[in-house]
Amino acid sequence: MNNDQKVFGIATKSFIIREDKLLILYKAEEEAIKDPDPSRRMDTPGGRLEFGESPESSLLREVKEESGLTVNILFPLDVWHYVHENFQLVGIDYLCEWIGGEVALGEEHESFEWLTLDEILDRKWKDKEKYEKIFRKYTEYNGIQKT
Repeated sequence: MNNDQKVFGIATKSFIIREDKLLILYKAEEEAIKDPDPSRRMDTPGGRLEFGESPESSLLREVKEESGLTVNILFPLDVWHYVHENFQLVGIDYLCEWIGGEVALGEEHESFEWLTLDEILDRKWKDKEKYEKIFRKYTEYNGIQKT
């Protein structure tokens, strides 16, 4: 790629809740080559939109490809962006709930866990506030749905 070429993409990521636990995937070593520390390989299912896809249809496709799960998309949690040299990515994080299936990992990931908020907070992970927000939003959503 020459310096005049710029790459722009849109990605979606899913934060999937099942029985008050959040799905955490761990990238395979080959996928995390720039950061080989296993404690920082955490990931959630998602990826870039293909041309013509809506963010929601892309997310459902990526979740199925990377985890084998079927989910219900509840609502967007956050919008973020990343810029590095001639590459820019805009991302949308969605809160989702598990509908069916058992985790069947794709090639990009080597393992997974379903973790409660307390289990996440016990780890030495960055962004603990983000996980607290995810669980809080899910609890609020369930409270609204039950009234």
